Amino acid sequence: MAQPQRDHDVYEYLEPRPHPWRKQLYLRGRNMTVGQLVATINADKMSPEEAADNFDMPLAQIHEALAYFEANRDLVTTELREDRRRLEAKGYAVEPPIVPR
Repeated sequence: MAQPQRDHDVYEYLEPRPHPWRKQLYLRGRNMTVGQLVATINADKMSPEEAADNFDMPLAQIHEALAYFEANRDLVTTELREDRRRLEAKGYAVEPPIVPR
């Protein structure tokens, strides 16, 4: 699995958190990974402005998360697939696909 960028200190709105297998960053102040945010934005076809409004977050936080996603696409996508696999193994139906295109 690819490793995320190690420049956590440059992010104002993202942070690392201990987790048994997730390496991607989380949104500061939220129990949400960048991948979960991006998957929701894609599934609901939201613009960054709509996402900021919907999640009551600063637009800068959305843009920072999207930039992190672009820089760490392989890692985030791999972890989203693993999330999906684990949910499906527990019997949950996951639709629409949670992996961004």
